[in-house]
Amino acid sequence: MGGRTYLKKYLAESILLLVALCTITQGRTIYVDADAGGTNDGSSWANAYKYLQDAIGAAQSGDEIRVAQGTYKPDQAAGITPGDREATLQLKDGVAIKGGYAGFGQPDPNTQDIKRYETILSGDLAGNDIDVNDPSDLLNEPRRAENSLTVVTSFNTDETTVLDGFTIRQGQMSAINGAGPVGGGGMVNYAGSPTLVNCTFRANAATDSGGGVLNANNSRPTLVNCVFSRNYAGYGGGMRNDNSNPTLAYCTFTWNWAYAGGGIYNDSASLRLTHCTFVVNSAKSAGGAMFNTITCFVTLTNCTVAGNSASIGNALAFNSYRQKYPSNLQAINCILWDGAGEIWNNDGSTINITYSDVWGGWPGEGNIDADPLFAHLDVDDYHLKSQAGRWDQKSQSWVKDDVTSPCIDAGDPLTPMGLDPFPNGGRINMGAYGGTAEASKSYFGGPVCETIIAGDINGDCKVDLLDLAILALHWLEER
Repeated sequence: MGGRTYLKKYLAESILLLVALCTITQGRTIYVDADAGGTNDGSSWANAYKYLQDAIGAAQSGDEIRVAQGTYKPDQAAGITPGDREATLQLKDGVAIKGGYAGFGQPDPNTQDIKRYETILSGDLAGNDIDVNDPSDLLNEPRRAENSLTVVTSFNTDETTVLDGFTIRQGQMSAINGAGPVGGGGMVNYAGSPTLVNCTFRANAATDSGGGVLNANNSRPTLVNCVFSRNYAGYGGGMRNDNSNPTLAYCTFTWNWAYAGGGIYNDSASLRLTHCTFVVNSAKSAGGAMFNTITCFVTLTNCTVAGNSASIGNALAFNSYRQKYPSNLQAINCILWDGAGEIWNNDGSTINITYSDVWGGWPGEGNIDADPLFAHLDVDDYHLKSQAGRWDQKSQSWVKDDVTSPCIDAGDPLTPMGLDPFPNGGRINMGAYGGTAEASKSYFGGPVCETIIAGDINGDCKVDLLDLAILALHWLEER
């Protein structure tokens, strides 16, 4: 009996220890709402912190901070001087910060909808900024002289550090008294590898580098479903990567401006982009969408690059010091359609493009040179027209066109179909929507297939050796 009693006691203590460990791992939920009253200790929506800075200060690894709709600024917190341009919202390792909540006073304050309940992290400390039509005017707009240098920073963080559901805007990284840092108006990652989800970087500027985001010193951030719009910098209007390796999926760069690299500027960087879109970005010199220098490795999979402009290299530009440090580009299932002069290769970089639609043509298996037939260029809708069905982003419904894009069913036959809706031709589309739930439908290029069959990886209504080949290929890639 004594042994059984000891065993029961041991099991009870073990269970209590496991519960304690789980509690520690899960952490607390801390609430932030600019409209909350109560005790303002972050313990509930009714008692939420008014300022995000205070919540970050109280948070520990494992905690989650929920932020209600509204505008929050880096200079708002106890102990911070209002108007301090050097104040920044510094992420903490292991802390998840999530915006877009309905917040205090709403029927369900925990409802999260980032469009309906927009949560803004603003660098406009004086609240007097005005909109400018041309992003290149951001740096010289006098009303922005008092804005935050950097709205958000991330130092030495890992992937468990999360920023989800925010609009980061109006950072103004310019020198103070002729000296000081000059990069990363919206956000700086320095040896930081946070996870950024559903974030929009808008109207941020930097004298030198990374108007929207600057990644430096071996940063490895992951960005999913993020938007970079109307940002400005000398190098990398939307983003600059220095000795860093970001991963981007389902991200959009639009209407950004720079001297070089309107969308992204890469220096000794390695990055992977999947289902990303670069449209109407501009560079005064080179690389409307992207500029690469000093041994960069870039992989583009199912990306759309269209309507960008630069003096040279409307889409992509490759150049390095004395042409000694060439880069490497791998692109597959992409559309590069910027009106000629797509790629400028000034240092002998290795450029391997396959199963892509390139204006003016490009050597490589499966490449074509044909009008991709985008849906509505006037409203930046780059879905592909289709007689079988195209997703219309305005009506949020499927519509049918009188023509079908040549980019439909034209991607790599060994690329899995992913979320392509039925019917389809059993082959992935080129462009950012190929392999997604918004891929244009097709009755062409293969049999009509309206049935989901177990093991049918490429969606052609057959389970055969081609499915096995696709499985083996991607299994080896992951290994």
